[in-house]
Amino acid sequence: MFHRHGIIKNSHKENSAARITIVAALFFFLAVLIGLRLFYLQVWRHGSFQNQSDEQRGSLKKIIPSRGLIYAADQAGDNPLVADNKELYLLFAVPPQIKNATATVDALNKIWPLTQTEREKIWRQLQKVNDPYEPLRHYLTVEEKNKIFDLQIAGLNFSPETKRYYPEKNIFSHLTGFVGFVGDSQVGSYGLEEFFESELKGQSGEVKLEKDPAGRLIGVGDFEITPAVNGADLYLTIDRQVQFKTCSVLAETIKKFEAEGGSALVQDPNTGAILALCNNPDFDPNNYNQVASASVYTNQAIASQFEPGSIFKAFTMAVALDVGAVTPETTYEDKGVLVFGKETVRNAADKVYGLSSMTKVLEYSINTGAVFAAESAGRENMKKYLENFGFGVKTGIEFKSEAKGDISSLKNKSAIYLATSSFGQGIAVTPIQILNAFSAIANGGNLYQPFVVKKIISADGRNKEIEPKIVRRVISERTANVLKAMLVSVIENGHGKPAAVKGYYVGGKTGTAEIPSPAGGYLNAFNHSFVGFAPAGSPRFTVFVKITNPKMRFAESTAAPAFAEIMKFLLNYYQVPTER
Repeated sequence: MFHRHGIIKNSHKENSAARITIVAALFFFLAVLIGLRLFYLQVWRHGSFQNQSDEQRGSLKKIIPSRGLIYAADQAGDNPLVADNKELYLLFAVPPQIKNATATVDALNKIWPLTQTEREKIWRQLQKVNDPYEPLRHYLTVEEKNKIFDLQIAGLNFSPETKRYYPEKNIFSHLTGFVGFVGDSQVGSYGLEEFFESELKGQSGEVKLEKDPAGRLIGVGDFEITPAVNGADLYLTIDRQVQFKTCSVLAETIKKFEAEGGSALVQDPNTGAILALCNNPDFDPNNYNQVASASVYTNQAIASQFEPGSIFKAFTMAVALDVGAVTPETTYEDKGVLVFGKETVRNAADKVYGLSSMTKVLEYSINTGAVFAAESAGRENMKKYLENFGFGVKTGIEFKSEAKGDISSLKNKSAIYLATSSFGQGIAVTPIQILNAFSAIANGGNLYQPFVVKKIISADGRNKEIEPKIVRRVISERTANVLKAMLVSVIENGHGKPAAVKGYYVGGKTGTAEIPSPAGGYLNAFNHSFVGFAPAGSPRFTVFVKITNPKMRFAESTAAPAFAEIMKFLLNYYQVPTER
């Protein structure tokens, strides 16, 4: 009996201890929940509650900063504006105050004609009786604002608004990009407006004012002002006169030969600075929404990849010369055709040149000669040098949309891939890559990073100068000088004669390349290009011209004369002494 009572007593003690443990755990769990809730309210949501408190006892007003300006350059030392700010007005409605939505829409229609879609949209906005703010129209002029103000319609109000203005219109469109709207915020899109958005937009300020319990501002209450910081100004390497001439020549060439479009660029080979960058078709950034397709916003000189064709023979020859595989006098027997298994390489127009030197290979743009030079140099050397020239990677120029090109075919050990790449087929490059790599030949062998912004001046006057940057040495100075002489011979004696400029020695190379089909193979369409430098003795400028699918067979009739006209202007404009 005693033994059984002892067991019962111990069982009661165990149950009691278990209940105490459960209750303690429950209280601990509740304490943790309360602690987490307090942390959430007092720490995590502190900012939100603080804002609500500020709104109840005060008024918070944003101060919008002024967007930084963009300046070009010119020979006179001036800095013409290419992106400015205009002070305009936003028309907005307070729907609860609108007495007659239909009459209001009719009144606005007398100020500027509205389409049926616009009428319906505004009418729906005015019906939102619980909405205190509905933006109706951006960028009203003073005259438009005054006309609407004179109507004395309750519920229509105005607020100052800054609109980006581009004085040069289409000429700088792919350089600047434009400022558009994301919701109610103005944001840089494309070009430098996008790339330098954080520098250009500045920092908003704010004004905090106290209100009484009735919501009225207290005239002698506390207030706090955080001033806005205006955006920084950009100063470009682009010369306004050079840009205008380059874009004009490009447009005229495209029109003359009924081409689909094109690009043209000018660079200082000794610094990497871009002096002009044009694409066609272009657009007016003041009316950026009035384009047939958003594709026109794309900066083709930076973002468009293409097969370069024969201009690439200059880089093939640079590799072969630098590794000592050939000299300008090295010869081979051209039979007009090379066979690689099932694949065949032929010269343009099926020509046969017989015994030919490497100089003649460039002069007459002989495909089989480029293959000979590439095979003499070797696939690994070709791959290494072309990567060093900057192909297959982005140059780092100040545009977000830059493409990197594609020379991955050189990884393939099949001989046909080395052969076709030697004359610019089966690989992809961008205009900026070709221009920049050719500048490395012109300046004696150094690859620079191309740039279009030379300095940034912040609102407080701090000046950030952009210094030229050498990425690497690609070829020796001796190789560069030998190759420059060969490229001068292309203009003097070969297919590049239409690129000549009287009084100067000019070096360069033509390119006529089939356009690949997205479905495989090639279209019956061609890209014409020319890239060159002058004066050859001490090059000051490198110019690249690309014409997309002109109604003419070879680049010597299209891109080469356009190059000559641009280069002639440059040499005269900068008063470069003649050489001959």
